[in-house]
Amino acid sequence: MPPFFLTISATFLCLSEIAAEPVRIFLFAGQSNMEGADTNPKLVETFPPFSNALRPLENVRYSYQTGADHKSKGWTDLRVVGNNFGPEITFARAFRQQSKDPLALIKDAWGGTTLVNDWAPDGGNEKSRKLYQRFITQVRDRLTDLKKQGLTYKIEALMWHQGENDMFHPMGKQHYEKNLRNLIAKIRKDLSSPELKVFVGEISTKGVWGMDNRANVTLIRNAQMAVVESDPKVFFVPTSHLSFKIGRPVGLHYHFGTLGQLQHGEAYAAAYFGQNRTPTRQRVRMPKAKKIKLFILGGQRNMEGEASWVADIEDTSLAKPQKALYQYNLGKVTTSNDWEHLSPIKHLEDFGPELSFGKKLIPSMEEGEILAIYKFTDSGSQSLDWLPEGSKESYRDRYQDWITGIKKCRDDLTKQGYQCEIPAIFWHCGENDRALNWMADKYTARFQTFMNATRKDLELSELNWILTEQPILTSSITGNEKLYDLNSDLEALDASDPNFTFIKTSDLPHNPVLFGSKGIIALGNRMAEAWIKMQLE
Repeated sequence: MPPFFLTISATFLCLSEIAAEPVRIFLFAGQSNMEGADTNPKLVETFPPFSNALRPLENVRYSYQTGADHKSKGWTDLRVVGNNFGPEITFARAFRQQSKDPLALIKDAWGGTTLVNDWAPDGGNEKSRKLYQRFITQVRDRLTDLKKQGLTYKIEALMWHQGENDMFHPMGKQHYEKNLRNLIAKIRKDLSSPELKVFVGEISTKGVWGMDNRANVTLIRNAQMAVVESDPKVFFVPTSHLSFKIGRPVGLHYHFGTLGQLQHGEAYAAAYFGQNRTPTRQRVRMPKAKKIKLFILGGQRNMEGEASWVADIEDTSLAKPQKALYQYNLGKVTTSNDWEHLSPIKHLEDFGPELSFGKKLIPSMEEGEILAIYKFTDSGSQSLDWLPEGSKESYRDRYQDWITGIKKCRDDLTKQGYQCEIPAIFWHCGENDRALNWMADKYTARFQTFMNATRKDLELSELNWILTEQPILTSSITGNEKLYDLNSDLEALDASDPNFTFIKTSDLPHNPVLFGSKGIIALGNRMAEAWIKMQLE
């Protein structure tokens, strides 16, 4: 038996005896980020939330055709194909946690393909890979197999992740909305499923194209959203908060990679089952205190806590509720409803520097003072997205939500009778900006605009800002690529603005781009230590 079989063959052979319910069928189609490019099954067990993701699942069928070379012979076990996997793996796991019904997945994906030609229902031109007919033929063949086994079935939904190549095709990007509508209508007709639900996965803004080709990514997204907003059976699945592969030479990549794909499948499952990403947590009983010091934490990937796992925390006190108030808005996906105790939240089973930052600051509070933290992050953003005037890609704008969230927290505490002070904002330097020289050389000026606008809108002209360094990529990633010296710009800003402090972090544990669990804890400690030291000077 080949490695990485994910269903139990003995169970598969007797499905007809136990399948009292119809087989629930889900279709997966698209290009490389549906195919699972740049994934590595050997790494799966290194991610604590997914350590068992490749273990066998009962009562799951799988049929696939990916790329030019990989094709199953009828129904088979759920498996890694060609040493790669896509969202189907964790989708099946998440489905099984919700339902014991018989499950079947049918996947057709090929990297680098277009909707305008390769997936065109009419077959496209002579260069087309004719994927639509290949997909429909595979689905019909598997349905016939089920009928021959005397089984009933229901086609539940299509999961679609595609569009990266259409945005570079003049006709593809111009007519993507029309082509997507046509594709969905034709699939529904050809499979006799007029009510078929379709879940459209977002082209992540965290990838190369999201950072270096913003306008075209926006064109495709707007086309997808137009279809979503006009068809009640089509749903949009956000993905920009999910992990993304670290690439060479600047840290950005084209593909989700191993961790991102594991999260990708869960995102489709959450969308299908209608699960709200906002966790249900108990509102705290507000403390008896006169004064609250409200610290603001903001930034991108590391401030959010990407790939820093709660399961890795060795200091158990960090994993328990602390005597500090906490609210958050993480990547436009996970948001708090009210004040909570500072503790890990169920976002992606990860955490940011707020836990160690809070633990170290709590003892420094004076009698009658309470610590509060408001954290606002978007790991798929760039400095353009935080400007008060916004950008051409307006759906990515973060400033108004940022400032509104801070004011809301302050106003709420004030209305409850506390003296609320905002002593400082802690910001982690833009990982996504310093990857591109033409963005990095504008970063400091844009950050300064963002910082001063925040001071103005909060009516705190001398508000302290502490910015922590994003460690420079090593030559093992950059090779001969020379990256812009952003640190020099930030050091100059430190020298010119008495209320701005730049804190070095390169000596802390870190991986390329991401700090990791130990590094994030160290980052939070460094932030708190810097603040305590500033109060003593």
